[in-house]
This record gives sequence, structure tokens and C-alpha cells, in this order.
Amino acid sequence: MLVSSDRIVVRSDTDNHVLFSVFKVYYPYADKAEARYILHHHPELEISCILDGAGIYHCAGNDYPFSAGDVFFHRSNDVHYAKTLDTPDGKIPSLLVIRFAPRFIWSPGGEWFNSKYLQLFTQQNSIRRMIPHGERAAQIIVSLLAEIFEECRGQEPSYDLLVKAKLMTILANMARYYERELEAEDAPGINQRHLEQMERSTSFILSHLGEDLTLEDLAHEACMSRSYYSTVFKSLNGLSVWEYITRQRIDLAQYQLETTANSVLQISEACGFNSIANFNRSFKKLTGKTPTEYRKSIAASHRDREETP
Repeated sequence: MLVSSDRIVVRSDTDNHVLFSVFKVYYPYADKAEARYILHHHPELEISCILDGAGIYHCAGNDYPFSAGDVFFHRSNDVHYAKTLDTPDGKIPSLLVIRFAPRFIWSPGGEWFNSKYLQLFTQQNSIRRMIPHGERAAQIIVSLLAEIFEECRGQEPSYDLLVKAKLMTILANMARYYERELEAEDAPGINQRHLEQMERSTSFILSHLGEDLTLEDLAHEACMSRSYYSTVFKSLNGLSVWEYITRQRIDLAQYQLETTANSVLQISEACGFNSIANFNRSFKKLTGKTPTEYRKSIAASHRDREETP
């Protein structure tokens, strides 16, 4: 069993899509035999560090013994979970985690963009997903993750810019650490023009989630054939175009359920679903709750926080 806490979600000012989320994860029952550690995966990229505890972490088919200070990273839809856990000195195993959209690493940014980031997160190579705590890179990344977490908690002016800068610094340190492995890999067969086309298409998707979207329209927006567009999109984002659109629509629905008094039907229509049945089914598949259950759980969470002294 694991518990997430202090989760901070940072959204875009333009269309409210999630830029990144930062949170801590605890395993409070790690010393009990009945503890269960559920495997999971998600389309977001993830970088995490071990705060306390030890054990074996499973990621993408490999087992990694871990202890405090180790750093892990996960690509889109990597299956990962704590396989075994230990509590040295009685400390509860815990992690500090940041998740962010793949778009963060492939969005073209002139001199800021580097294909090494794509190699780290999209190439099918044998790079180990753990940087041991004794490595300088791990120590720098742990410190930067802690700074990101505090920036997100404080949310002082321009904190999101500082978070992005610190995340770029984390990626640069990862590229330095894995330099030899990346040199041995072929760079992704996607050029700057492809990235600009996909950036334009992705922005179009996020600003038209409430409308009917067709593969033909999206491919046209990217100036690509439908088949090539689908291939490049999945290569960069780790999921198909329609999986991406559905997830973004559900995320928008979650935001509206949290921040508006609109009915479930109104939200369903505003988020581009052609029927309330499809909306309910997709929402529960991705969140584990119906829209009504989700809204009630958010309200209950707010009441609990208000009642906590």
C-alpha cells in the first residue's frame, strides 16, 4: 500500500492542461506482511528520488536494489513498482516524485532543445533507470527535486519558470551521466521540422478539446500524412493520438469538476464527449471513479483540510 501526499499540480495559464505534478509517496505499512505494492504505469515521464527506506524497485522489466538518495526515471508507460521494501532505522520508505508531459522534452526550443533528451526517454535502449546515490549526478538531482517541491508549495511569483529551469538542469545532468550510453545509440529519426509540426498539432488539440477532432484534421495541421503523423505522435508521446486526446479530455473534466458547479452533463459536452455514457466510462477507466464520485471525493478532501487544525 502506498500513500501520496502534498501533491501539487501546475497547469498551463492558456488552456489549463497539466504541465507537471510534484508529490511525495509513502509506504506506511512496509513492515507488515500484508502490504501489497501495485504495479502501475502512466503516459507522463517521471523522475523520482528515494528519501528514506530501502528495497528492490522494478522498472521496465528490471530489478534495482535501492536506498536513500538513489534516483530513478521512467519513460511513458514504463511499468514500475516497489517489489520489496525495508525500513532501516525504522524509517518509512518514501519518494519525492515529479511527473511531466513528454512534450516538455521534445517541444522545439532552438538552442535549448537537445536530442539527448529524446534518447533518454524515447529510445528503446538498455540504459539503467537508476542513478546510485553515490554519484554526483544523483546528489545534484535530489537537491533540485527538493527545490522544485518547495517552489511548488510556495508558489511565489514566477515559480513555474524556476521549476522549468530546474527540471532542464536535471535533464542536463542526466544527459551528462549517461553520455557514453547515449553516444552508442542512434539519435531519434525525428528532425527539428517534425518537432515544430507536432508542437503545432498538439497545441491545436489542447485548444480544441471540446470540439470534434479527426485524424485527418490533426495530420493536416501537422502537414503530415495520417499514418506518418500517428507514428511520430506515438513515438514522442508514448501513446496513440486518441489515447492522448481522451486523457486530456478527462484531465480537463477533472479540473472542471474541481473548480466549477457545472453539471456532469455540461462538463461532458464541454470536454468533447459525444454521450454521457462514453464520458462516464472513460472517466472511470482512467480515474477509478465516476465523475460524481470524483466530485464528492474532492469536496470531502477540502472539508478534511479545513477541519485540520
